[in-house]
Amino acid sequence: MAKALPGLGLDDSAMGIRLCGYTPGKRATLEAHVCGLHFAVKAYTTDPASEASLYKALGAVGLAGETGPRVPRLLTWVPSLRLMAISWLEGTPVNLLLSCGRGQRAGELVADFLRRTVSVPVTLGPPLGRTELCAAMKRWVARLFAMNPTLGIHSAEVATSLHRTELEHSPTRLVHGSFYARHILDTGDGPGVIDWQRFGQGPLEVDAGMFLATISRIALRHEDVTAEAESAEKAFLALTRGLVDENALAWYRAAGLLRLSARRTKRRPLAELRRLVNEAARFAEFASAGGVVISYPVNGLDLVDTVTSGGLPDDTLLMILTIIFLLALGSYFLGELSKRL
Repeated sequence: MAKALPGLGLDDSAMGIRLCGYTPGKRATLEAHVCGLHFAVKAYTTDPASEASLYKALGAVGLAGETGPRVPRLLTWVPSLRLMAISWLEGTPVNLLLSCGRGQRAGELVADFLRRTVSVPVTLGPPLGRTELCAAMKRWVARLFAMNPTLGIHSAEVATSLHRTELEHSPTRLVHGSFYARHILDTGDGPGVIDWQRFGQGPLEVDAGMFLATISRIALRHEDVTAEAESAEKAFLALTRGLVDENALAWYRAAGLLRLSARRTKRRPLAELRRLVNEAARFAEFASAGGVVISYPVNGLDLVDTVTSGGLPDDTLLMILTIIFLLALGSYFLGELSKRL
C-alpha cells in the first residue's frame, strides 16, 4: 500500500484492508486503516482522471469538509496504476434509514444535499439528461426482452411513452448520475454522497428522480417499509418545492425505474422486475399528463400478464410477442429519427 500510494506518506505499520465494493471488469473499492488514517482506495480498469478532477473541483468549492453536506476528499491518485485514495465518509446509508423507521430524516438529508449543490459552479462531466437516457433505453429494453418477452414489450411501451413526452428546459448543473439511496449517507450532521464515477451535466431532476426511483424499489421489495418510503418522499418533495419541475421529476423517476429494472436481471425474481416496470409505466403516464404520484400500491395490477392470458401455444405466442416487440422498437427509433431530422 505504501509503495502503491506514495502520496499518502505511509510506512510499514500494520494495516487493515477490507474489500467493500467490486464491479467485475470495472472497479474495486477497498476500505483501509493505515497509520491512523481511514480512507478508501479505488482501483479502476479505465483511467479515473475525470473522477479525480471532480473530487478536486468539489473540494475547491467547499464540499469536501468535515461538516454539513459533503463528498469524499481526494487524498492522492496514481494515474499509471489507475488507483485513487479518498477520505472515508462514515455514516448510515439512506436506504437503511427506512428500515430503522427514519424515513423523514432520509428525505430531509437528500433534499439538503441537492439544495446545497444546486448552484455549485462545477461544469465537469459529459451531458446527462433526457437525450442520453432515451438513447440508453434501447439497451434496457433489450435486456428485459431477453429475460422475458412480455416484460420486454411492456418496457418498450414505457420507453416509447417517455420518448414522446416533451420536457420543459431545465438548467444544466452537476449531477451524480447514480443517485441511489445507498450512495447517500447520514453522517450525523449532514448528508455525505459517495461513488461519483457516473457524474455528468444535466437537470436537477436526473438525481431527484433516481433517488425517488430507488425508494420506490425498496418499498416494492419490502412492504414493511412502505410507510417510511412515503415519509421520505413527502419530506423530500416538501423541501425541494420550487427547485424541481414536477413533470420532469415524474419523467426521470420513470426512467430511473426502467433503468433499475434492467440491472442484474438474472439475479432478480421476474415478479419484482414486473412491479418495477409497472411503476415506471405509472410515472411515465403522469409525466405525459403532468402530475406527481406519491402513493405505493402493494399489489398493483400486473399489466404484462394480460398479454399471455389467451392460452396460445408457446412457440406461436413467442413469435407474436417478438413481432410486437420489434414493431414497438421500430416506432421508438422512427420517432428518434424524425426528431433529429
